[in-house]
Amino acid sequence: MNFSIEVPGAASPLNRVELCRALQSASSSQDHHKRQAAVEQLNFWQSYPEFYPILQDAFLDNTLPREIRFLAIIQLKNGIDSCWRLHTVKNAIQPPEKARIRSNLFRGSIEEPDSQLASHNALVVSKIVRIDFPLAWPDALENLITEIRAMRDNDQQLAGALLILLRIVKELGTARLLKSQQALQAATPELVQVLGEIYEAKTALWLNYLSHGQGDEQSAMAAMGNSLTAFRTLRRLMVVGYRFPHREEVVRQVWAFSQSQLGQLLNMVNEKYPALGKHLLQFTKLHIDMAHSHPASFAALPNSAELTHSYWKLVAEFSLVFDQSEGIRQAGSSGATKSRAEGPLLEKLALKGLLLLRACIQMAHRPVQSIKYRSKEDAAEQQQAIADIKPQLFPDDFIAEMAQVIITRLLVFRKADMDAWEEDPEEWEQREDSNGNAYEWEVRPCAERLFLDLLTHYKHLLQEPLLAYFATAQDPQLSITAKEAIYTTMGLSAALIYANFNFGAALSSVVATDAGQTGPMCQILRRRIAILLGQWVPVRLPDETRPMVYEIFRHFLNSSDPHNDIVVRITAARHFKAVVSEFGFDEKLFAPHAPIVLKELIDLVQNLEVDETKLAIIETLRNLIERMDNSINQHSDLVINALPGIWSSAGDLGLMMKQAVLSILLSLTVAMKTDSQRYHSLVLPLISEATQEGTEAYTYLAEEALELWLNILQQSPAPLSSGLLELANVAIQQLADQKETASTCISIVSCYILLAPQAMLSDHRQPLLKALAASLEAKSVEQVSTSSKHIDVTLRLAHKLGGDQVFQLLMRDMMDTGFFKSILEGIHDSYEANQTTGPKKKRSRLSPYHLTSYFGILSRIAAIDPSTFVAMLEAVGAIDSVWEWLSSEWFANFDNTAEPDLVKVNLLGITRLLELPQPMAGLVLRKLQDYLSAWTSAIHVSWDRESPGNDWLCNLERLPTTEWDTPKDIVERELFTTDPVRNVASHAFVKEKLQGLAQIVGEQTFQEALGNVDQDVMKAFQDIEHTA
Repeated sequence: MNFSIEVPGAASPLNRVELCRALQSASSSQDHHKRQAAVEQLNFWQSYPEFYPILQDAFLDNTLPREIRFLAIIQLKNGIDSCWRLHTVKNAIQPPEKARIRSNLFRGSIEEPDSQLASHNALVVSKIVRIDFPLAWPDALENLITEIRAMRDNDQQLAGALLILLRIVKELGTARLLKSQQALQAATPELVQVLGEIYEAKTALWLNYLSHGQGDEQSAMAAMGNSLTAFRTLRRLMVVGYRFPHREEVVRQVWAFSQSQLGQLLNMVNEKYPALGKHLLQFTKLHIDMAHSHPASFAALPNSAELTHSYWKLVAEFSLVFDQSEGIRQAGSSGATKSRAEGPLLEKLALKGLLLLRACIQMAHRPVQSIKYRSKEDAAEQQQAIADIKPQLFPDDFIAEMAQVIITRLLVFRKADMDAWEEDPEEWEQREDSNGNAYEWEVRPCAERLFLDLLTHYKHLLQEPLLAYFATAQDPQLSITAKEAIYTTMGLSAALIYANFNFGAALSSVVATDAGQTGPMCQILRRRIAILLGQWVPVRLPDETRPMVYEIFRHFLNSSDPHNDIVVRITAARHFKAVVSEFGFDEKLFAPHAPIVLKELIDLVQNLEVDETKLAIIETLRNLIERMDNSINQHSDLVINALPGIWSSAGDLGLMMKQAVLSILLSLTVAMKTDSQRYHSLVLPLISEATQEGTEAYTYLAEEALELWLNILQQSPAPLSSGLLELANVAIQQLADQKETASTCISIVSCYILLAPQAMLSDHRQPLLKALAASLEAKSVEQVSTSSKHIDVTLRLAHKLGGDQVFQLLMRDMMDTGFFKSILEGIHDSYEANQTTGPKKKRSRLSPYHLTSYFGILSRIAAIDPSTFVAMLEAVGAIDSVWEWLSSEWFANFDNTAEPDLVKVNLLGITRLLELPQPMAGLVLRKLQDYLSAWTSAIHVSWDRESPGNDWLCNLERLPTTEWDTPKDIVERELFTTDPVRNVASHAFVKEKLQGLAQIVGEQTFQEALGNVDQDVMKAFQDIEHTA
């Protein structure tokens, strides 16, 4: 068998023939290896001079196959994105190549009969213009305008030129650089004039054909396409081309004829000429964009209030047939960059009317604040324009009419909705529930938002009619769709009318009854009631109605009820989250329903196909587990048994699904406490999988997995299981590497230290010390504090469990790993910095907090075993030299230590050095004045202010145990109470060690040293003696 591999790229020279051959293979070869080799060859050529100009030549050659030309223009577009700017890449396109490409750009659309290829070329032109105009290509727009004027009578070439201009205006209209914005605004007057002339001429041509039959259909259709493109560009220039559009006469003229033609074309629309409808939609986009981007100009332009009311009349007329309309759907097409709205034109126009009304309400009540500079005159003019139009836009009777039409006609459930429900239930439910931008392309969501806007700002007008409308829900003759509309309105209004509407009474008298309906289409009502309860429960729910709410949701989740189809159950599961998350959720009242609800939620997740919906239901399940707390124990097997299947069956959103599973396991662990141990065999392999560095799972799941791991450890009593102990190395290594998860890893490692100290001190001693040393160097004050405390615990547990032998073994490892040396080097660096002064004073690499933590560790070592501590110092250097700078920094650190416990640890550690024989006794005696000063300040810190002489750190009451204590809490409490800080009285301890020092050095020598102490320091210490 021959396994030869075709060598890519470098073997072929760059020329037009070879380039076309590579484009042919890359675009249409059936052989995967040839196609891949061709792609690699094209990528290799990207660094060659003339590659992009030759690509353009290939695209412009109409004799080549379409697939070659298509790939050529795509490659050119990608090259513009990555290589056109000289400062971005090493292989940037050079100025001569750019000039050659620019000289042929317009041809690619003007002379191109294929609309898709022409569109891609226009996109290339726009990207280059955005970068080069006006500096490198100052005459780009001027040249294009010349081309457009020269071919006004050639509709095919004019279409290409107008397409280029449309793309350029789109691109420059989104530019944020001031030079691009100013360049476009400078060119706008001439562009508007040219486009206006073309629009007027082309519109007259096709209007004459449609109205009087003059001319031929082909010419009329071509003119219609060009007039549409011209106005698409024109409407954008109206918005982005002027700072104050209403001050420009040409804008006022365009604004006026857009209104007149809107009415004219509305009467001419027919299915034969869809471009007519597209013209109408462009007019509506102009009106909406102006209201959003220039609200003051919208208010000042002629007849804007009348225009808005005309839109409402269109909406009101459409509302009469809304229940029969097919609806608007988003439909994607191959090669399209965005989805396309499909549906009846009248419905699209009504939607635009609703969007315009929303923009007007925002303009009148929530004007957008701009950071652009405006003079006082401009600001005053704009405020006055909005103030003048506000009463014209929204008189009281108009507000009432809009609300009435919306809630009675536009919020009804249509046959089209039911058809979409039945066609693909899961997809429909997911689309309907999404809180995204559906209001931009669907009438009903937009009507809901408009109603909320009205109710927010005109509650005083709408409240009483709304309450009367809600009361009609009690009419037994109402249809399902009419009642569904009432409940929709009731839910939307919850946050605004809760104080004036007794929802509890409505729930008991009407809603609960309707929830039990079993007639035709009752599933529509059930879905809406689930949404209604999800909207009202977080706002206001009487306590006596909670059992009723729980019963209703259990009823809706019941899969054995034939009226609860998949949509009803998904909707109920989604909105049940609001019920369980509500502050007043009562797990005891919910307990009778728990088994059925949990089972139905789990079954639902396992039977769904849409991953987004699965995630939503899992989130409801997680919230329910959290709120049930330890009462979940009796149902935990039901949940746990389902999780492996969910973990392994995750689809496109696999990692998100696994995150959700880990979140449920975390909630279960917290709720079940130590009872969760029985699931370790299932959970620990998942943690192991999610914490393997270098994998995709680690990237997305590590945070949740580490949080779960931490909680499992906190809820696990000693001795830890072998499975947990096997994972310890992972946490220690990640802590040593100081990843972004270090803060969680230090907490995990601390659990291992507290709950499995023997294992840590025997099997992981050196890796543990290295990890803690790395964590101690972190920049985070919180992490340094946590690390130093865990090092302190490690030192104490080593001595407690193994005595001097194990403690000395640990100290040897501190020396071998460089941990101890690193601490001393840091302190010595601080000492040297403190010896310098003036402008060139050296700065220590240690922060004061790091230095305090270092001395806390040294103090604990000295307090446990001073002889070993001194032996470690001697291993670093001559003891007298080391002691000189170390003691200097140590005593200075007393004044920088704020935490009383840490002050006392320092006192215990440095004082125990008085026990040692010569030569240490002599070195200590030299620092007697520093000792007395440090003791004075430290003893004052530990004394009770109300009862001087009593060490308050020794009088702390033992913390009582509680039902919420974890095994980790119990161990920490024991260490807290047995700490010498809690059991050794500072003054008595100092007095005892001081007397011992006198015996070691001799009374005479000791008295001589005392006589050399500063009198103020001695007096302050003697005052302590007298107080004690």
